[in-house]
Amino acid sequence: MISFLYLLFLVLLVNADLNAAPKTLDLYWIDVEGGAATLIVTPDGESVLIDAGQDLERDISRVHHVATKVAGLQSIDHLVATHWHADHYGGIMTLNERIRVRNFYDRGEIPSQLPEDPNFPVLMPRYQKMTAGKAIGLKPGSSLPLRRLSDKTPLTLLCLASSGKTIAGAKDGSLNPICSKGKEPARDDTDNAKSVVLKLQYGAFTFFDGGDLTQQMEERLVCPINRAGTVTLLQIDHHGLDLSNNSVWLRTLRPQVVVVNNGPDKGAEAETMKSLKNLPGVEAIWQVHRNLRAGKLGNTSPEFIANSESTCKAEFIKASVRPDGTFTVQIGSRKGREYKAR
Repeated sequence: MISFLYLLFLVLLVNADLNAAPKTLDLYWIDVEGGAATLIVTPDGESVLIDAGQDLERDISRVHHVATKVAGLQSIDHLVATHWHADHYGGIMTLNERIRVRNFYDRGEIPSQLPEDPNFPVLMPRYQKMTAGKAIGLKPGSSLPLRRLSDKTPLTLLCLASSGKTIAGAKDGSLNPICSKGKEPARDDTDNAKSVVLKLQYGAFTFFDGGDLTQQMEERLVCPINRAGTVTLLQIDHHGLDLSNNSVWLRTLRPQVVVVNNGPDKGAEAETMKSLKNLPGVEAIWQVHRNLRAGKLGNTSPEFIANSESTCKAEFIKASVRPDGTFTVQIGSRKGREYKAR
């Protein structure tokens, strides 16, 4: 009798395991109102946070909530500061006091001053004290040391550009036919152009996060040789500002789904949104906020906007990617839309 019950228990256990939902790679775009905070959690629970918003209780508490209460993390394995503007790295120091960050990464070069950001003289000494010289400078072609997944699905997080330098092109030197023969976009001397650019590959699924990269560097990534490839899911550069989001770059990346990590009064600007809506192959455009300065034509469809008013619940956008390349994008706990990586 005991043996029979034991065998029955084993059968039920196996069936339960077979019927369990497959583990997913999860991406969260956290509402820091025009800053940036993108959290990646692998199927095995390893975590990467790219930027952490400003040094404001609003931003820090929102990032902490999604990391601990939604994603269930007890620590953050890897944290990348894409560049030295306060809306991207300002919240890291206080966040690290609330949840342990195990490894820090940045663009590897710290300027003596940064005139365009008045917060730099206060924030940078705090960052340097916290990292104590142990932050790892990401160089084009380097990868974050993510653990091999238990199900053997290939997973990489590759640095395509950093500190104004890009990864080398394809060995065959084939030219990108989309590149125009016109003049290269104007030079940008701000720290935006030096952003760390990351491309995530999980099986057939790819994700691109370029920080606040601006048009000249965007074009250099894909012209005359395409160094970035194509992407399944694109986080639009620079919150969707028109200083970024070069049309040649967008047409080369050919994103299937786009997320605009903007604020109610920052980002999702007219030319960028127009380019996205006219971009062949885009199946959906998701926005963290409705652009309150723009009308219907300046925003995506209402069902794809996480927060519609300036006073809001700070809803996040989440993408859940399965090993076969199928992925779902949703707002908070609402039912999502399913896509299949091309």
